[in-house]
Order: sequence, then C-alpha cells, then structure tokens
Amino acid sequence: MRRGRIFIYLALIIIIGAVGAWLYFRSRGTANNPQASGTQATSAVTYVQVVSAAQNISPGTLITEAMLSSYSMPQADLVQGLYTNPADVVNMYAKIAIPQGAPITASELSTIAGNVNLPGSSWSTYIPQGLTAISIPVSRLSITSYGIRDGDYVDVIVTMLLVDVDPAKQSVLPNSIGTLKNENGSTSITVSDPPVIEGTFVTDEASNILYYVVPSENQRPRMVTQMIMQNIQVLHVGTFPLPGEANSDLLSTEPAAPAATPQPTGATETVPSTSVRPDVITVMVTPQDAVTLTYLIYSGAQLNLTLRNPNDQAAADKTDAAMLEYLLTQYDIPVPSKLPYSMNPRVEGLSQPKLPNDATPTP
Repeated sequence: MRRGRIFIYLALIIIIGAVGAWLYFRSRGTANNPQASGTQATSAVTYVQVVSAAQNISPGTLITEAMLSSYSMPQADLVQGLYTNPADVVNMYAKIAIPQGAPITASELSTIAGNVNLPGSSWSTYIPQGLTAISIPVSRLSITSYGIRDGDYVDVIVTMLLVDVDPAKQSVLPNSIGTLKNENGSTSITVSDPPVIEGTFVTDEASNILYYVVPSENQRPRMVTQMIMQNIQVLHVGTFPLPGEANSDLLSTEPAAPAATPQPTGATETVPSTSVRPDVITVMVTPQDAVTLTYLIYSGAQLNLTLRNPNDQAAADKTDAAMLEYLLTQYDIPVPSKLPYSMNPRVEGLSQPKLPNDATPTP
C-alpha cells in the first residue's frame, strides 16, 4: 500500500514536469514567430526627400538647381508647404533670407522678381487691411486742442471757400475790360491801369439814364463747411520717430536755451522747458478717402478733426452743410435792419479777445 502511493507521487511529478517543459518550449516558439501568436509584424517606415537650401540664399535671389539640396523625412511628418520635387522650386524668387540646410517652404518663395519681405515699419502692422495711412497738417484748433491721441476715433470736417470763375479762362470773375482801337489800319487792345472791371448796364427808371455798374471790390468767396468722414481711427499724433530716435509722446518737453539774464551769486539757474506740439496727425482711411484728403490739403481747404467716444462706433446721421443761408434760416438768425444809428466805435471785423494764458508774441 505504501509502495503504491510512492508510484502515484512519482507519476504526478513526471506529468507536472512534462507539462511545464511543453509550456516553456511553446512560449519560446511563439516569441520567435510573431505571426504564430496572431500579432502582425510592424510595417516599414516610408521616407521622402524634402527640398532644402544647399547654401545661404539672399532675399530676391533667383533660385537655381545648384542652390538646392534635400534630406530624408518620414512621409507621415510631411506637412503642407514643403517641396519634394526640386523642379517646383527652380526659377522661383526668395522672398526672405533662407539659411543653408533649412527646408524651403511655399511662403518663402515668389514668382515675381522684387517681391521681397523686408522688415518694414512697425506701424504698418496696425493698419487694417483695406485701409491706408495718410498724414494731415494740423494746429491746436484743428485737433481738439491737442486732446486727440493714438488710437482715438475722429470725424473729419472740411471748410472751403468757393468763387465764381470764367468757365473758359478759369479766372475769377468779374473780368477786366480792354479797349479795342483801330488806328491807321492797325488794331490794338489797350487795358487801363488799373483795369476797368466788367460790369452791367442798368437803366434808372426815374431819370431814364443808362448807367454802367461795376463792382466796388473783388468777388467775395462763399464759405461752406461739411463733415465728410466719420469714425476714422488715428494711427499716430505727431511725427513718427526715425530709427534710433526716442519715441516721444504727444507733448514731450525739451530744454530751452539758457536765459541770458545773470543770476545772483550762489543761486541755482533753472532751465525752462518748452512743449513740442504736433503739427501733423496720421489717420487710417480708405484709399478713396486718402485721395480726397490729399486733394483738400493741396487745394488750401481747412480740415478739422472732432474727437469721438471710442464706444460710439455707429455712423451718425448725415449732416447738413453749413453756409450763410443755412445759418440764417436753420437757427432763425435775423438780418439786421438798416437803422439811422450805429455802434461807436465803428466795427468792421471780429477779433478774438485776449486771454491771460495767451502767449505774448515775441517782437
């Protein structure tokens, strides 16, 4: 009985060892043969040749095949804008500097000679697409007493003086009159000095006398004022600083010339400072508005800029042009009657009152 148990134990040990050996050799065989375990083998990586610069290429250079090289890149890493065919790059122009060994991209090339991406002005990036910047000469009155700053929104008002002209001669009316003489078969035109002004014939009904009425003075220009642009953004107030210059503020100060008045012994001399007031302002407008402003500047018209609230982006109602007739009728301004008395002293013009803060003109 005891011997039988020993044989059973030995048989179990032999069976366990055989099963362990079979599992061991089976696992090794699966590791050496991935397909036997149902696992697919990793596919091979595909590479492509990307076009690169074989040398440093300067902006504006016409690219030749000798300037090109290539390097390998996994096809999975290829992005849009890279070139794999050198023929697509040859005879193109470099817009920017391309360093040696760098891949060549579509944004760096141009089909047009001279289309070079220069650094440009740092101010140009602030101009919205479709607009252009133009400078306008200004004074303290025309830019709201220097209250306008970079980025503000303004409206543009123009004031012009209009006169009647001779359509053919384009000269201001009335014309001067010359005398036509015919002496000894020779015809000549004589203009008196001062010249006689063109007038009109008027018949006095009471006396039936014919008069020739001429103007007592030159033609008076007729003034008109109108708002021509609204919601225009200011790019910069004052002159733009050149490279290397300090970017001064609107009302920066600079030392004035030292006073020539002698100072008491031991006193500290104070050097006053003067404000640098802007005489130009740059606004961003449409190209057509830029043409209009240029015409008005060189025609002698007066431009005024009114300051807007930045939150008020809605266009206002169209304004009425201001003229003498409009002022008299719209604001109910009466025309003074001709009276048998008047003010003394005689007033022939309007003058601004002198204020304490007004600068005294230097003789």
